[in-house]
Amino acid sequence: MTLNVSEESQRGTGIFLMQFAHDATFISIMAWTSVSMLHLLYNHYRRMHHILTPIQDHRVHFETRAAHTILMLVVTFVSFYILNFICIIFHSFLMDSRLWLRHVNELLAISFPTISPFLLLLRDPKDPCSVLFHH
Repeated sequence: MTLNVSEESQRGTGIFLMQFAHDATFISIMAWTSVSMLHLLYNHYRRMHHILTPIQDHRVHFETRAAHTILMLVVTFVSFYILNFICIIFHSFLMDSRLWLRHVNELLAISFPTISPFLLLLRDPKDPCSVLFHH
């Protein structure tokens, strides 16, 4: 069975659309859970706000720090995903597959798991190096 160029192109486009639908579904689930967590943190802050003393009110609240951390991780993940997705589009639709484009794609794919632990370490309220080096 031989496929002509148009059938092969349609099959490639179909696989591409299925992959995009799969990724869009799970990105949407991640965004929904992140927004839900932010909503819970905000409600908790609103309920606990009246209990805080004026001295405690000037500090950064735990809910605010948690919300900033969640937003930082979600924005970082989605940014790397979008860059990776753009790279995949170029890689899929360019006829001559370039090796450097494949390497950029692989680099973007491993960026979030590599960078996110360091982002979390930098969010440590103590000295960020205290997590790494215990005295």
